[in-house]
Amino acid sequence: MTIAVLLLCNIAYGQTIYDQFNKAIHNNDTVQMTTLIRQIQASGDESPERYIAEFNYYYNMSKKEVVELSKELPKGNYSSDGMFTLTDSTGAPAGYMYSHVHYDPARSDSAIAIITKGIAAHPNRLDMRFGKIFALGNYSRWDAYADEIMNVLNYTEKHPNTWVYPDTKDPIDTIIIYSVLDYEKELFYQCELTEETRDQDAVILGWIRNIALKTSQIYPKDIFSLNIVAVTYNAQNDHANAITWLKKAEQIAPKDVIVLGNLADTYHNMGDYANEKKCLKKILKYGDADEKEYARYYIKQLP
Repeated sequence: MTIAVLLLCNIAYGQTIYDQFNKAIHNNDTVQMTTLIRQIQASGDESPERYIAEFNYYYNMSKKEVVELSKELPKGNYSSDGMFTLTDSTGAPAGYMYSHVHYDPARSDSAIAIITKGIAAHPNRLDMRFGKIFALGNYSRWDAYADEIMNVLNYTEKHPNTWVYPDTKDPIDTIIIYSVLDYEKELFYQCELTEETRDQDAVILGWIRNIALKTSQIYPKDIFSLNIVAVTYNAQNDHANAITWLKKAEQIAPKDVIVLGNLADTYHNMGDYANEKKCLKKILKYGDADEKEYARYYIKQLP
C-alpha cells in the first residue's frame, strides 16, 4: 500500500511540474524554466516527458534574437515588417537594420544530445523524432537532418505499426508521409541550383532522393515520393530519369493532375512536344476549371 501511494504521488508531481514547465515556456519565463528543469533533472524521471521538457529547455535557451546593421540586403527570407531601411540625406538607401535568430552552439548541442538520449530510451516516440528534425533544421545541420529523417523511415520499415504520437487522431502513416514531404521541401530550399553550387546541390539532392526512394519502398502507392525522386533528377537536368519516375507515379494515379503537369513540363524541357501535348490533353480531361485553362494555354504555345 505504501509503494502504491508513493507511485501515485510521483505521478501527480510529474504532471504538475511538467504543466508548470510548459506554462513557463509559453510565458518565456527563463528563470522559472531553469528552476523547474533543475527539479525535473534531479527527480530521476526517465519518462518521455522528462526528455521532451529538457529538450525544449535547451532549445529555447539556445535561441537569441540578434539585430544586424548592414549596407547590403540580407540573404535569406527576412520579413519586410521586421526590416528598416536607413536612408541618406537624399533619401537613397544607405543601409538596412534587421533582426534574425541566432542559436548558441553549446546549448544547441545540449538540446540535440538530450533528445537523442530520449529517443534511445523511447525509440517509438514519433513526436520526439520530429522535434529533433525540427531543431536540426533550425540549426542548419542539414546532414544530420537528412540522417534523422532516414532514421524515422528505417524504424518505420523495421517496426511497422509501433509508433506513438500523443494527442493525434490522424493515421500515423499519413502523418509520416506528409511530414517527410515537408522535410524534403525544406531540404530542397537549401539548393541554389547554380553552376557555382552544383556540387553542394548534388549532395542535398542525393539526400532528398534517398529519402524519397526509401519512402516509396515503405509506401509503394505514395505518388508524392515518386514525384520527389523525379524533381531531384529534373533539378540536375536528367530528364530521362525524371520521366521514368513520373511514369511510375502515373501508373498509380493516372488522373493526378500534378503528376501529369510534371510530366508535361519534363517533356517540354526535353523538347518532346508531342508527349507534352498528350499530357496536357489529359489535364483537359481530368483537371478542374483552372487546371483546364492552364492546359489550354500551354497547348496553344506548342510549336
